[in-house]
Amino acid sequence: MLLDLYARHRGELGLSQLVDCFIATGVARTKIEAVLAADPEGEGALRDRITADMANRLLAEMGVAPHQTAADVRRLRERGGGSASTVRPGGDAAPPSPRRRPS
Repeated sequence: MLLDLYARHRGELGLSQLVDCFIATGVARTKIEAVLAADPEGEGALRDRITADMANRLLAEMGVAPHQTAADVRRLRERGGGSASTVRPGGDAAPPSPRRRPS
């Protein structure tokens, strides 16, 4: 049922919109999570396919040839996207304070 819903709306909805549609069906959250993590056809988890669809749509709108696959998304998710983090890694020294301390 949820996979059919995805197939009907593929490329039209973002991840959160699709999850809202899944919730509206009345299916339990644990089942929705399981479906998003499932890879029944060996093409990548549904969550990764949805993300690839969104990336390809964005690339196409920018005039770039879209070529993201669910496998590409999974690799990025598993190893991290290299994006900036707001969390200091453990053991990293804090930079000196820019404030001048009163003498």
